Amino acid sequence: MSAASGPALTVDTLVAERDAKRQRDHEAAEQLHQRKEEELEAFRKRLDTFQMTEDVIKSGHERLRRAFEAGNSELMISAFPSSFCTDGGRAIINAGAPPINRPTNEELAAREAEPEWLATMPAGVQNVFDYWKANLKPGGFGFSARIINYPDGKPGDVGLFVSWPKSVMDS
Repeated sequence: MSAASGPALTVDTLVAERDAKRQRDHEAAEQLHQRKEEELEAFRKRLDTFQMTEDVIKSGHERLRRAFEAGNSELMISAFPSSFCTDGGRAIINAGAPPINRPTNEELAAREAEPEWLATMPAGVQNVFDYWKANLKPGGFGFSARIINYPDGKPGDVGLFVSWPKSVMDS
């Protein structure tokens, strides 16, 4: 048998190769994490500055029509991480809970005007809510927010929904 040419295989060489690969993998994971954080921050900024333009309204109406024709009774119009909410989504989770103390008439009237969770949302959500209130609510549409997933048991993403009565679907 002839000896193979080239450097001899040593444990030190294998350890060095393994450590170099781990370092490259770690750097790649860090770059991916940084890119995801930058994308999330850009998404947050877009959501904070979101405006209801004619194109957005037209597209939204078309999506509502398609969802209605498909037999659905609601449409998720947007989703974003609950970390974008000032309270991490807690007001949404507690939205249906009865109050601990009996609310006054003024508090009841305020709840009818705007849900408490709305104040915790990114600024652009207010524009969507205002459009719904002025244009879609009179037509029989509802508007709600829900936590749509719970990764590791914690609030994950918030979904914004426009809904309509199921009874309309049967007609």
